[in-house]
Amino acid sequence: MSFRGRSTGPEASPRSRGRLLAQLLALGGIGAGAGLLLARLVGDVHGKPLFEDEAVSGLISARPLPEVVETVMWERGGGPLHFVLSHATLAVDSSPYALRWLSVVFALAALPLCWDVGRRMGGPVAGAVAALVAATSSFLLVYGTFARMYTLYVFAAALAIDLFLVAKERRTGRWAFAAAAAAWLLPAIHPYGAFLVAAEAVVALWLWRGRPLRPALPALGVVLAMIPFAVADLRLADRFGIGVDGEEAIAAPADAWGQLGRAFAATAGGEGIAAGVAIALVAAGLLLLARRETAFVALCLVAFLLPPLLLVLVRSGTEPGLSPRHIVYVVPLVGALIGVSVAAAVRNRGPLVAAAAVVVAGILLASAPFGGIRDPRDWHNDVLGGGPPELALGAEERVAAPAAWLNDTVSAGDVLYPYSAVYWAGLPATGEANVLPYSQRELILRAAERIEPPVGRVVVSIPLGAGRLDRERLDEELGDGFVVHRFGGWLLVEGTGPYPDERVVLLAVSHALRSSREAITEASGALGWYFSVTLAALCGSVRERWGDSCPLAPPSG
Repeated sequence: MSFRGRSTGPEASPRSRGRLLAQLLALGGIGAGAGLLLARLVGDVHGKPLFEDEAVSGLISARPLPEVVETVMWERGGGPLHFVLSHATLAVDSSPYALRWLSVVFALAALPLCWDVGRRMGGPVAGAVAALVAATSSFLLVYGTFARMYTLYVFAAALAIDLFLVAKERRTGRWAFAAAAAAWLLPAIHPYGAFLVAAEAVVALWLWRGRPLRPALPALGVVLAMIPFAVADLRLADRFGIGVDGEEAIAAPADAWGQLGRAFAATAGGEGIAAGVAIALVAAGLLLLARRETAFVALCLVAFLLPPLLLVLVRSGTEPGLSPRHIVYVVPLVGALIGVSVAAAVRNRGPLVAAAAVVVAGILLASAPFGGIRDPRDWHNDVLGGGPPELALGAEERVAAPAAWLNDTVSAGDVLYPYSAVYWAGLPATGEANVLPYSQRELILRAAERIEPPVGRVVVSIPLGAGRLDRERLDEELGDGFVVHRFGGWLLVEGTGPYPDERVVLLAVSHALRSSREAITEASGALGWYFSVTLAALCGSVRERWGDSCPLAPPSG
């Protein structure tokens, strides 16, 4: 009897130990990262104040699905996927905090994908470190409980990159289609996702050169399916006057490259020496992979360099605002490159050294300072709802009473102005009403077209904060047909109709704002800004559409 076919000798042991190490590192990296991230996020779901930027997403998502898509893609511009998922989430749980839990879910779901990207580039050590980089990033610490698209954006970026690497290895039409389908998610979520799509497209065309076109046709079909998002993004660009003939570049070179540097720091290191070390490890990872994984290095370089280059070249008539969160797709790329550098340092040094390297990397990443971005909810601004717990108007205890009144009072067909943390807290009732944006004439007029007169009730929110209200004067300024409801730092001015058309609705809103401004003293700078911007936008909208002169007259029915 021969036993030569069996593998019972010492050769099997190293392979089995290698597989066991890879499994342990995967479980350790993903499990420890998920546990640490979840522990940091759970308290912020309810602990952080409700914020105006989140309210925009939540209140739009609460509307009927066809209106959600129309509002996002046609009126405002941008990708609708997060709004659609938020709509589905609110159908199950109408609480505003449900959308924060949605962000938590995608933050956690991104970790195994980041692990797989790192593993493919540098083995199990690199994969574990990549997962830990993502889990400890300032990006996920902030946006993991922020009810916008950013953790979904990280998840989709990691999925697109992972399937791109699989397609690169397999070189088949089926995997090319899968990679293209994952890339389709990016512009469906955020306009800047097009940068990563472009980077993948450049590298894919280079890899596919000389091969038959027919197997790639399904992937090309997916590219055509991105055209609606391109049109929506052009709509968004038009809102901000972005193009080739604007007054000045979107960003000065220092600001454009600074955005990229802050995105790196927000992924790993935070600030100071720790951020410098993290960026050095990213550069080392690129050098280590330059020959072995040229396509991945090319993907990273194009994805990193394209945004700052275009921000310097493209012109704008306004200041759209730069933020590292727009290129949060760098998280899986940076995590993989740092993982590759760590893995290279301990290669061939045994499983204990490899495991120790992952543990040390995790400790250093977890203890690195926060940086690269800031949590906007921590900034004290009465209009936006943010600030420390004892001051923030968006804090759960400060929106509870007005939210209860809104849920008891507001009904379908009512008009609320403007998007506000207090209205977001008032779900589900406020989701049945028409909520108008507070600025940009074009947006106000498009939203007003959805109003179905006659309108029975208009509610205007005033973030009073620490301002002093002369209640008697406000009642006198408002006159008949208006009722004032004060809830601590929130003032809700209710106008009772019926209002016969959208013009009169806007006149009522303007009258409530102007009367409130006259009756408030010691207003914060943010509240003063709020009155100036809202009244100017409303006046401009009514003047543009109906020819009224400014200041607008009170509603006369």
